[in-house]
Amino acid sequence: MEIRRFFVEPNFRNGEFVTITGDEFLHLKKVLRMKTGYKIIVCFNDGFEYRCTINEIENDYAIAKIDESIKVSDPLFDITLFPSILKGGKLDLVIQKCVELGIKSVTPFVSRNTSEKKFNAERGNRISFEAAKQCGSAFLSVVNEAVDFDEMVSEFKNFDSVYFFYEDENMESVSALEVPKGKIAIVIGSEGGFTSEEVEKAKLNGAKILSLGKRILRAETASIVAASLILYKMGGMDL
Repeated sequence: MEIRRFFVEPNFRNGEFVTITGDEFLHLKKVLRMKTGYKIIVCFNDGFEYRCTINEIENDYAIAKIDESIKVSDPLFDITLFPSILKGGKLDLVIQKCVELGIKSVTPFVSRNTSEKKFNAERGNRISFEAAKQCGSAFLSVVNEAVDFDEMVSEFKNFDSVYFFYEDENMESVSALEVPKGKIAIVIGSEGGFTSEEVEKAKLNGAKILSLGKRILRAETASIVAASLILYKMGGMDL
């Protein structure tokens, strides 16, 4: 049987015992129909996996005993993805897949050609949460509230490298890029792309303008491909 994992706030740990409540408890009891004696993995988002045995199941909580702790050798990479808000829920797919790949956070933005303006960060974090569980991560990636283009650009100073992907760039390709260690930002535009003024503003604020090749990719495809390539160059695909 597959050993299921559950994310729990650290304050629900008392020595070698963990109390599981809320949605995670409902999933454990109502969906998975677990019983006492079942083995589970508990994660506190602290870099360890805790192998546990369920000791007690009540009406609104379960208690598990920690049998062993294992330090995780697959940390999140310090990458923030800045994707434009997309139409038709396509940003849900971007969040899901990029969290599976191992990025640390997602901050959507609105630019000149962004047609969809609304974004629900709570929903985004639910998608991130489920993606982390599905891919076996011991860490949770954070989805932030959306910002406007200028707010995003003002954040560039907080990163060691900013990679700004522009559909009309014809000089600099990601294929030849050397990615140094550090705090990384990846910026992907909307279905309508960026204006030349936005590209110039990004460049003036320290962004490196890059191309993903000759093909014009859908915005959601571009986010997943760009994140994959940067992670690959940082060693994110190594065993």
